[in-house]
Amino acid sequence: MINKILVTKSFLPPLEEYEVYLNKIWNSYYLTNQGPLLIKLESKLKKYLNIENFHFVTNGTLALQLAIKALEISEGEIITTPFSYVATTSAILWEKFKPVFVDIKADTFCIDADKIEAAITKKTRAILAVHVFGIPCEVEK
Repeated sequence: MINKILVTKSFLPPLEEYEVYLNKIWNSYYLTNQGPLLIKLESKLKKYLNIENFHFVTNGTLALQLAIKALEISEGEIITTPFSYVATTSAILWEKFKPVFVDIKADTFCIDADKIEAAITKKTRAILAVHVFGIPCEVEK
């Protein structure tokens, strides 16, 4: 018997509750992009958060790419951590920036804010910090 150690465990609702949504999806024929359930959820979240602009994206890579584009910065370097999912570096590369890696803190696994300043150059355009395992990085620092 193999013992498993779960680093993370996904939350799953009761199957019967989930099947209600699956039936709606199957009946609408919307499996991706702008289906009625997505539009309804976005609308509810806009109202709840009292914001005008809100849009779900397919994955974290696209979210990071949109964030980089929203900065309206030109080519250069983006400082980040090497201890992250590949999406972090992929988004930087996809947007034609060079990733510059700064080491992590041993106790949090987050980017070491004390080492960021030494990595800043005239080509630095942004810092892409990543929260790890639910531990927030030192954003203010």
